[in-house]
Amino acid sequence: MNTRHGHFDTRRLNAIPITEVARRLGCQLRRVGARHVTHCPWHDDHHPSLSLVEGTGKNYCHCFSCGRGGSVIDFAMHHEQWSFQEACQWLSTEFGISTTVPAPFTPRPKRKPEAAPPEPVYTYIPREMADRLVTTENSLCRCLMRMFRPEAVEWVTEEYRLGAYAMGSHDDCTVYPSIDRHGRVCNLKVQHYQTDPASPRFAHTTPGTCYWLGSIWARQGLLPRSALFQSKCIFGEHLLTRYPDTLVVLVESPKNAIFGALAFPRWTWVATGNKGMLRREVLQPLQGRDVIVIPDRDAIPEWTAAVGKMADLANFTVFDICRQMAPEDELKFDIADYIQQQHALPF
Repeated sequence: MNTRHGHFDTRRLNAIPITEVARRLGCQLRRVGARHVTHCPWHDDHHPSLSLVEGTGKNYCHCFSCGRGGSVIDFAMHHEQWSFQEACQWLSTEFGISTTVPAPFTPRPKRKPEAAPPEPVYTYIPREMADRLVTTENSLCRCLMRMFRPEAVEWVTEEYRLGAYAMGSHDDCTVYPSIDRHGRVCNLKVQHYQTDPASPRFAHTTPGTCYWLGSIWARQGLLPRSALFQSKCIFGEHLLTRYPDTLVVLVESPKNAIFGALAFPRWTWVATGNKGMLRREVLQPLQGRDVIVIPDRDAIPEWTAAVGKMADLANFTVFDICRQMAPEDELKFDIADYIQQQHALPF
């Protein structure tokens, strides 16, 4: 049965391929693997962070920076600052989907702010809520215990405040807190890892198990429902204040930082969280530091070019070990893969 709101067939409207809607709204799309990304209309997005998900019954958008997203109608509404009625009317007219009461499309123009918008007010997660989750009883630490000494795993857990959380069918998902240089918890990323040592995916993420606890707790009423979480926090940023004179190593994923910290504990390992977060405003806490940059194999050209434009910020040196040491067919090879393959403690 079709779902109708007023005279609009919202089921059919939300089934329009979201990438085609984005194109007709003038969005610049970039292909990343099997999906497309574009700029997020829910926040001031300088690097495309909104993922457009299609196929196998899926048709929606999700931003990995601010955690927002939604259906085709939601996307059109926020992109053009339209009301629900205006977005449905435009989609119906543009894609030839009939309504029970035909009407010409006359949306009101976009609102133009008369002054610069106010600075966003971010919500920080109470430190005690994050600290309650800290434990080695999570899927990543279970993998690490097979490769490193238990006391080393316990040390890195305390340093980075790793935790465990039950999500879906997994009761041992790994929690990565993003703690800024002032000790504020900006958000908590949750992922699950394969713990079977016989699996070729051992110590790699279980597909479809990436969550942000800030958004989840806001929906559950544990945090304000209107909460806006800071997305420009480097994983491990709090350690830069604790160790102001150490060499810093910058990688992409929190897991890479954890593996690196275990293999080379004299250095301070931090992570951007994803490729698109290698931006000046994100890397400000690295001001004046000596920084070794170790990109994943598929990001070496992009990261080399990016840090080359920020030579005034820090003393960056790109180390392409992931290209040197990767098997020929491993395009997604990263520093954690390299350390895992050594099967020996390097310290």
